[in-house]
Amino acid sequence: LVHKQFYFFAAISWTILMLYVCLMKSSDVPSINIVGIDKIVHILLHLFFTFFWGITLVKNGRLSSFSKVVYVSFLLSFLFGLLIEFIQGYFTTSRSADVTDILANVFGALFAIALLYRFKEKIEI
Repeated sequence: LVHKQFYFFAAISWTILMLYVCLMKSSDVPSINIVGIDKIVHILLHLFFTFFWGITLVKNGRLSSFSKVVYVSFLLSFLFGLLIEFIQGYFTTSRSADVTDILANVFGALFAIALLYRFKEKIEI
């Protein structure tokens, strides 16, 4: 069994990585010629964000039910995504806010919730 501090470290590290990637200058973002790659990246970023925070919340043990873990991890992902879009829109010069990014974030978080439910017994509440 992996210690609960590992999951917390993974969640914090992923959060910092997301912040860095989403706020770096657009000219520094590698160009990949795949249609929709931006949305795929958003889906994957929020899938792992929600999954890591969900496991962290389960291992922390302060939430009384798995449903609350799912709700809180989804809410964290959604609010963090909104915050990043707000910062991109109002505090950066090379990035812009995009409603479709928020939608992709939500899809990623929902995929993570499906995984959390799928592996619920293995996560060990």
